[in-house]
Amino acid sequence: MMKLGKISPLAFSRMKQRGISIDALNDLLARGQVEKQFDGAQVVYLDSPTPAPSWAGRPKPRLYAVVDAAGEVLTVERRVRLRA
Repeated sequence: MMKLGKISPLAFSRMKQRGISIDALNDLLARGQVEKQFDGAQVVYLDSPTPAPSWAGRPKPRLYAVVDAAGEVLTVERRVRLRA
């Protein structure tokens, strides 16, 4: 479980552009899977959101954040996987 620390200006700008809220980022950091990088950075991601009625029949987003070794959020992204 990670805690939300500092958010870089780039990450904050990307969050606004991509419609990702602070609550979503907090949830990602609290429940996401962590993949450590060789330089001390971490990629935190959620592959499948908690099922909810609003998700029925829609593609599932993959939310992820890149956090540096000091704990600053560098960027946040939402990718959509289309499943056949």
